[in-house]
Amino acid sequence: MTPSSCPHGDDRVDRRAADQAERLACVCWPAGEPGDPGWLHERLPAGPLAVRRLRGRMRTWVEASGLDEELAESVVLIVDEAVTNAVEHACPDWDCHVELVAGPRACGDGFAVLVTDNGVWVEPTEPGYRGRGVQLMRELAHRSSIESSETGTAVRLCWAGAMATA
Repeated sequence: MTPSSCPHGDDRVDRRAADQAERLACVCWPAGEPGDPGWLHERLPAGPLAVRRLRGRMRTWVEASGLDEELAESVVLIVDEAVTNAVEHACPDWDCHVELVAGPRACGDGFAVLVTDNGVWVEPTEPGYRGRGVQLMRELAHRSSIESSETGTAVRLCWAGAMATA
């Protein structure tokens, strides 16, 4: 049976597809607006200062959110990894920006963190003992994704059920 031969026609299929797309879109996205309680948003020129400053902002945010200590440390660690990756691999000449957004998830409970840059990813020539940041993100976040394009990279990190009330 094709969608057009269903008794409810294409409208039901379109509505289901739209509902599914909406659920998928809001799974790992911080909700809110700058200035809202529980919302963190900062955009800085990529460079060593950005790594230090965003790590500090993230630490302040998780401490204010009331997360348990182990989860708070995991969040700070992997956000630091994501920001460091942006600075080192996407913006090696520091000619771009890195942005950090954190807040309650757009749907459901828990919280989400988004780290973006507007650089172009450059693979390291020899990672040596390094190169475990992405693996840490996958293991410590409940959900993580990395999306790269010619306009930059977005790292999404989510924790379902963990309440962030910053």
